[in-house]
Amino acid sequence: MISRDYLLRQIQQAIQVLAQVLLQKQDGDPAGAYAALAEGIEAVTGVTLERLRQRPLADILDAASDEGTFSPEKAAALAQLLAEDDAPASRVRARWLYEAVLASGGPVPLDIRERIAALPAHEPGTRGA
Repeated sequence: MISRDYLLRQIQQAIQVLAQVLLQKQDGDPAGAYAALAEGIEAVTGVTLERLRQRPLADILDAASDEGTFSPEKAAALAQLLAEDDAPASRVRARWLYEAVLASGGPVPLDIRERIAALPAHEPGTRGA
């Protein structure tokens, strides 16, 4: 029960960060949006945004896990945050998370296929798997 409460707090925190990032973008403050995004991702995952951008798929899925078990809810929230970053590496990792959420068989956002289609499959200059 404590673990589930902690997971729900992490998801709530990610949603609050997303709202802050979107508001700052709307207000024309890209630097503030980036700072909020970087700080929020580190608070939710324990990993800096810069490091998360460099991590392989297994590490990204681990960042979206709760006590070693993949959490589709946390993954979807983290994917939304990463999708707001302009860096191609973040957007690719957002796609990985959305694909994992879809493959999990659990509840998914209604527009998940559109979200996936809007994100790059691989970083520029690299080959897709």
